[in-house]
Amino acid sequence: MHQVALQCLEANRDSQGLENIFTRIIHSRAEFALQLIQRLVRIKISVPFLADLLASIYSSIIGVEDPFSEENVSVYRMLLQALYITLAAFAARVKEAPTEIDPDNVVKMTQASLNILDRVVGRGFRTLVTLVHEKDVADSSDDLALIIAVLQACLAMPDMDQQQTQILNILAAHNAVHVACSLYSWSDKMLAPDNDPIYGELSLIFLVELSKMPAIAEQLACDGVVGQISSANLTQFMRKGGISPVSEQTSAARCYGIWTKAMLPLLLNLLTSMGATIAPEIAYVLNQFPGLLQASVDRFEGPGASRTVTKGREAKHYVSLLAVTEVHNLGLLTRVLAALRVNNNRDIPEVKWDAQSLAEYVDFWLTTRRVLRERLLPIGAREADWKGMKARREGCENLLEEKVVAEMEAARDVLGEVS
Repeated sequence: MHQVALQCLEANRDSQGLENIFTRIIHSRAEFALQLIQRLVRIKISVPFLADLLASIYSSIIGVEDPFSEENVSVYRMLLQALYITLAAFAARVKEAPTEIDPDNVVKMTQASLNILDRVVGRGFRTLVTLVHEKDVADSSDDLALIIAVLQACLAMPDMDQQQTQILNILAAHNAVHVACSLYSWSDKMLAPDNDPIYGELSLIFLVELSKMPAIAEQLACDGVVGQISSANLTQFMRKGGISPVSEQTSAARCYGIWTKAMLPLLLNLLTSMGATIAPEIAYVLNQFPGLLQASVDRFEGPGASRTVTKGREAKHYVSLLAVTEVHNLGLLTRVLAALRVNNNRDIPEVKWDAQSLAEYVDFWLTTRRVLRERLLPIGAREADWKGMKARREGCENLLEEKVVAEMEAARDVLGEVS
């Protein structure tokens, strides 16, 4: 299978002609190569074979001219998928048995990852954002998500934390941070179908992945990323409230995802790397969302515990994984800020968030597991699948419940120290 996959990739690189018959053959070979690579990864082929595959896939990718054109984009997507799968497989193999990996292969894969960050991620991200701005493509969100997945896989490779200076230089060469901030600033205008501001989420997730590296997080802070994000129109819309994990409007639900999955993790990464230097700005930004901060607490009130009359699905006290992740991130942010305020209370404002009440609510859900199970609400197709999968943890009936309980326990530990 390994040799056949390599031959398919090589044949596509050598193919000539733009007639429909050649286009269909190239597409079929790329699809077949992707299927073979997926099978090879499942059976855990050797690291040298993975390195060969990666080199061949990368060579195929850089050989595609105008990759996001209508005639090339479908094949290019399959190459990106194959690239992500191969990178992720190697990183997983190193994590499983780090002492069994030849250091020469690690060096080879690290250099390959840097090349991919340059030629595939940096250049590809900028090209796609330019196309989105020019409205030359109907919807590039799936392609952007693939580029971000490749970025994530590259940064997860061994020894990449030692390459932060090179990564910074690569990002600077493609002006990647400015491009991402620009995409977020215009994301309220460049909407996907159903008025979905998905580009706002993708642009911030791109920055979140980068901010996991301390040196890059420091550069993001120096570039004023927090100020650029907080002044964007989409952020202004989020400050008005009315967004939640159960919002029926696509735009409102997406904005809640941006807040929980992108903005809070980004602020946390920056705060972790910069500490007291950026803490006043982080605290100030959080206090600009009083509605969201209060809603994050009210959402966890136990059934029948609310002292106010509310309407809609929120009054039914559903619990979602996304909402638990939100309070966990807020708990971490406020805990760090509280620790920094001990010596800088005049410079760092207190975040107005009722951690004490939230800690009591979380404890209620953890001690009444039957009620939690009844009110557990999957968000999206993936969580719906998790709800139908058997849990590995004793006391949990499905995988979604297992993930929610684990996240809720982590949030409880953090909230206990904040309150």
